[in-house]
Amino acid sequence: MSRKLLLVDYENVQQVDLTRLGDEFRIVIFVGANQKSIPVELVINAQNLGGRVEWLKVEGSGSNALDFFIACQLGRVFEKSPEVHCVILSKDKGFDPLLKHLNKNGLKCKRINSLLELDAKSAAADAGADEPNYKRVLELLGKSDKKARPRKLNTLSQHISSMFQKKIAQPEVDRIIDLLFANKLISESNNTISYDF
Repeated sequence: MSRKLLLVDYENVQQVDLTRLGDEFRIVIFVGANQKSIPVELVINAQNLGGRVEWLKVEGSGSNALDFFIACQLGRVFEKSPEVHCVILSKDKGFDPLLKHLNKNGLKCKRINSLLELDAKSAAADAGADEPNYKRVLELLGKSDKKARPRKLNTLSQHISSMFQKKIAQPEVDRIIDLLFANKLISESNNTISYDF
């Protein structure tokens, strides 16, 4: 088994650049029951990694259904291979109490909001400081009434797009949101966004 395992909550995070991962990673991508399509680029990148990538389609839907499958997989991995370092890619802070408990018991696991967080040097370079669109979003959100800020990921995405009169592409909007998460300026719990600025 690989030394590191990435468990992807694909229902919660669709920006998954598998080319950022080193050879030490094995990847399990959890897809929700209602998710009907996967971007071709992600599929091609996954194919290039061969048997290191596994896809698990979650049967049934419901509040946090996919999260329970990830938690179950985490337990199964640690039962067989307690030395593996597990990383959950999800913007949902609901995993944090479980991960804190597992770490207290000597296991290695963490949650990240974006793959940018895996490479500290890259994350520092990608922190957005030199990106005018990211800076504009920070400025406008910072000036807005805290109670009026978008509370859902989809609403935040639409809000950012409207800041630029819908003239920036969706991947750029997604990158701005990833940077907000990576820089710990926003977090998500139970599908609700919180702002830390």
